[in-house]
Amino acid sequence: MFTKLLAVRSNFLPVLILIFCSLIFFYPAIFQNKIPLPTDALVGAHIPWTEYRWPEYPAGVPIKSQEITDAVSQFYPWRALVGSFWRSGKPPLWNYYMFNGAPFLATLHSAALYPLNFIYLFLSDASAWAVLVYLQIILSMWFMYLLLREINLPRLPSVLGSIAFGFSGYMIAWLQFATGGHAGLWLPLILYFVLRFKKTENIKYLFPIPFIFFMVFTAGDFQVPLYVSATYLLFNIFIFLKRKDFVKKILQSLVFFGIGILLALPQLLPTYELFRNSVRFDDPYIRQYYFGLMNWEKLSQFLWPDFFGNIVTRNYWGKFGFHEYMCYVGIIGIVFVIYSFLHKKVRMEMFFWIILILSLLFLFPTPIAFLPYKLHIPALGTSSASRVIFLTDFSLSVLIAFGFNKYINSRKSLSKIVFYLLVVSIGLGTGFAISLIIMNDPITPVTVWIQNIRVTLKNMIPGTVLLLLLAVIDKILLTKKFGLVKRKNFTQLIYALIVFIFFADMLRFGLKNRPFSEKKFLFPVIPVIEYLLNQPGNFRIGGGLPTNYPMAFKLESVEGYDPIYPKINSDFYSIVDWGDNSKNTGRYGLVHQFGSPLLNYAGMKYVMDYLKDDRMQINDDGKLYQGVEEPKFKEVYYDRRVYIFENTESLPYIWLRTDYEISTDEKVIISKLLSSKEGVIILEKSPRFESYTNPEFEYNVEDVEKGLNTINFSVYSKGDSLAFISESFNTGWIAYIDGNRTEILKANHLFQAIHLPSGRHQITLRYNPISFTLGAEASILTLSGYGIFMISTMKKKITLSRKGNGHN
Repeated sequence: MFTKLLAVRSNFLPVLILIFCSLIFFYPAIFQNKIPLPTDALVGAHIPWTEYRWPEYPAGVPIKSQEITDAVSQFYPWRALVGSFWRSGKPPLWNYYMFNGAPFLATLHSAALYPLNFIYLFLSDASAWAVLVYLQIILSMWFMYLLLREINLPRLPSVLGSIAFGFSGYMIAWLQFATGGHAGLWLPLILYFVLRFKKTENIKYLFPIPFIFFMVFTAGDFQVPLYVSATYLLFNIFIFLKRKDFVKKILQSLVFFGIGILLALPQLLPTYELFRNSVRFDDPYIRQYYFGLMNWEKLSQFLWPDFFGNIVTRNYWGKFGFHEYMCYVGIIGIVFVIYSFLHKKVRMEMFFWIILILSLLFLFPTPIAFLPYKLHIPALGTSSASRVIFLTDFSLSVLIAFGFNKYINSRKSLSKIVFYLLVVSIGLGTGFAISLIIMNDPITPVTVWIQNIRVTLKNMIPGTVLLLLLAVIDKILLTKKFGLVKRKNFTQLIYALIVFIFFADMLRFGLKNRPFSEKKFLFPVIPVIEYLLNQPGNFRIGGGLPTNYPMAFKLESVEGYDPIYPKINSDFYSIVDWGDNSKNTGRYGLVHQFGSPLLNYAGMKYVMDYLKDDRMQINDDGKLYQGVEEPKFKEVYYDRRVYIFENTESLPYIWLRTDYEISTDEKVIISKLLSSKEGVIILEKSPRFESYTNPEFEYNVEDVEKGLNTINFSVYSKGDSLAFISESFNTGWIAYIDGNRTEILKANHLFQAIHLPSGRHQITLRYNPISFTLGAEASILTLSGYGIFMISTMKKKITLSRKGNGHN
């Protein structure tokens, strides 16, 4: 009995260690009531909040990291909006708050169908977000531990590899986006079930794989699902390669993978539909950043993550961004990776070396790395190459466990590896000093280089200390003079010490690079925002607030920021700012010319503005946005240095007109819209009545209600007319007049119009894209068939088992 209790304790102890590690990392949220979001950047760097002085911070709110504000402007409010949909029992299909209205679920980044969103049903938005972020840490470590144990690695190396994965550079870099990390954390669990199937030949271990792939495909990331899928298929090929039933096993793996795709069709089909018609293909963002490929000099960051400084400490001097290239798995971890490479490898270990090499070939600027961009491979060819760091860190984490296990079993010294890494450290430090002496750079002042070198040398110290500490521990383990080292418990304690030191390093790395901030700074309502919230009716705003931030206050904006949104919306911004639709606005749907007549049709009633310099920084000697002058705009609110102007020519959300024009020529449409003095309606096809002018035309629009995926209103008109609806045109919208379906026409390039017969009517518009409907139907049919298959398979297994045991 005592032996069984010890066995249970030893099995649960590693899991408890992983839980402890995750809770230690999360202590600011648990004990300090903070939220894992850079809310300090929200109020410390963005107008209008910077105009206010918070009592606890008279000198201004200090900012830890301003490079990941997408977490605040996009991912947190998106998840909050998803939660509001599901709490109402509606699928999150349409977002009113960005781009004059745009598809929501289809963007994929919203992770609208991700099952772990269920926590939003029971918790507040802030608490649910914190739990979601925490789950990435604990689940990634737990699933990696299951995989490493299934590979037959002992508990301690498995714990080390699990910590490496959960706190790896990629997982920490994207932790507070709750997308890529969540998509990737399922990979070790998938491989675990494949290994269980291989060892037992029991097909029940393949049953969870389609459901796990559903998790992967709905987690809100483009690239990681591709990496996970490729690794899954390669892993099956690798482990079944020498089997006689190789073809059968590969077909089985493809079938279960295919079932996962079918289950995820409610997400994949709308995303594919939006992607084809989005701004993504023409977005110059990726090209501007060298496709996200990692410069060779950043190899140093595998050993010293802050080699070029850190964006958090405001001393980063490397090329391009910082968090995009975070690849650290611990300098001690790299020691064990090298140890794995230098000693005999088992077959399973070779697979992860292959994945590591492949990922590095696509991460650094090799000829292979440019192929996705030259061949325009979907998703890969339009996304940053740096995201392959996920596979790099994943394979490194597994190899760390293999290397540590070899070290424990072989007892061969680490001294050579540590020595060479120390030599590299000294060599780099000396090289910097020499380069400073012989440098003759007319552009960069020597004082700047001195400062940069100081930053680098300072940040190399922690890694160097860890290497020296590891060398001392290694010496103790291999010294024969001490009788204690021969005792098993003592050596196990020393190995546990290595794990502890490794975790301490990864914890320092994680906490330094991921902020936990004050909850009170999570979209605080200040007077200027309160003024907008108190205004009646349906209207949109522009300017002032950072892009997407209005969404958090349920304020609708004419602007938006999203890596994929409809190109027709992007063309609208091009027309507004430059007078034609030839300019590519990329992922940023911004307005610069607020005097454009097109914004009247968008229902832009208010513009928030402030005096700004050429860098858009608030400056008392700066300028306002172009177009916010009288008489069109009048100042209606002022607080400190922030103004709100009302657009006196803004049109209602819904209005009626009896006359219209028809044109399919974009240039003609644009010209007429820009030159019109009052509201006009230009259609691309004829409605069911002839255009006519009626100076005495009377109408009344009442009870306008914008619900989740629906628009409802009552209307009365004397005579046939067109109802102009200031919502982005999309084929997914369906209109009903008194319950009878009617056609929605594209009006004024971007918006909607419907023909209204004379009289009083109840109008309903519903957003229900056919791509989602077909995907949902296919998913339900697949789930039903798959459920029947699983039940029948299990019944057959039970029947055969009973017969084998002699039961009738």
